[in-house]
Amino acid sequence: MYLSKLLLQNFRSHTQQLLEFDPKLNLIIGPNGSGKTNILEAISLLAAGKSFRASSQAKLINWDNFFTSVRAKVINDKKETNEIEIKLIKDRTGKSSSVSRKFLIAKVEKTRKKYIGIFKTVIFHPDDIRLVAGSPSRRRDFLDEIFLQTEWRYAQALSQYHKALKHRNELLNQIRDGKSQKSELFYWDQVLIKNAKIISDFRFSFFHSANLFFSGHTDDQIRLIFLNYHPSVLNEDRLERSYNLDLHRGCTQIGIHRDDFSFNNNTFLTEDKNLAFWGSRGQQRLAVLAIRLAQINYLEKIYQDQPVLLLDDIFSELDPDHQKLVVSLCQNYQTVFTAAEPESVKILSTAKIIQI
Repeated sequence: MYLSKLLLQNFRSHTQQLLEFDPKLNLIIGPNGSGKTNILEAISLLAAGKSFRASSQAKLINWDNFFTSVRAKVINDKKETNEIEIKLIKDRTGKSSSVSRKFLIAKVEKTRKKYIGIFKTVIFHPDDIRLVAGSPSRRRDFLDEIFLQTEWRYAQALSQYHKALKHRNELLNQIRDGKSQKSELFYWDQVLIKNAKIISDFRFSFFHSANLFFSGHTDDQIRLIFLNYHPSVLNEDRLERSYNLDLHRGCTQIGIHRDDFSFNNNTFLTEDKNLAFWGSRGQQRLAVLAIRLAQINYLEKIYQDQPVLLLDDIFSELDPDHQKLVVSLCQNYQTVFTAAEPESVKILSTAKIIQI
């Protein structure tokens, strides 16, 4: 599947913008602040239903407007054209700051369950370097990003898990204050355990696939990389053993909301091979590129569908050899690059140029 046309209305800095794309390589060129990354964010929104960088949906709506629409024409492997759209609408009564979201296919409103998975993207952006040495929450966000655009079961389990976690934490505080009983935790414990199992299974499947991908890669440096998954296992026994600490702190100490993983490299002769501690900036950048390549490979193998690649100013983060690796990879996919420097045209000589 590839993206043919994109229409933005009131999306961030774009009041009205119609873009047409080549089925293969596309390069969006414009000065910093011209809205290039906003376009990639809009394309990604169509796949995942949420922004990869905004903490609030309201931030996606252009100033002084009450709604935004991101609409696209996509063409599948059978050359069939379909129209997909996501609308975000502010509450106009002024009574709340909430934003409602609508999913549409061929102009017919659908549930998120029926919309998810119809269009897939993988995005590379400069902030990805934080995956290696940044916070565990950033790495968990990456894992969620993979599945929120492909698996309704994961999206539903994650939503139910966080709702149950909120209720359980509130109940812990009530128990500590003598307003509730420990037995009241049972229901929320079961909801957490059930949904944590669904989420963990998906995450395990990705790490298994990624490490196989690295070990069999043609690039010598990528073959040295491997991921270590550090799951925070959740079951009745562990919840019982953690109860006193949970009660003392007023929050649940274990579960998938505490999962983490590390990037490792077999170059290091030490027992600890974590790139966050020992890796150079170049090695960390390569590891980030590698995990995005593993994400592409995973989506293709599991869902038999090619994602659209979105690369935000990627060339400034890579050395010439790995710039060539990226360009070589992108020949097999529809890819949308952004760049501020006109010199990027030389690297992507066959790309359609879109000037912003």
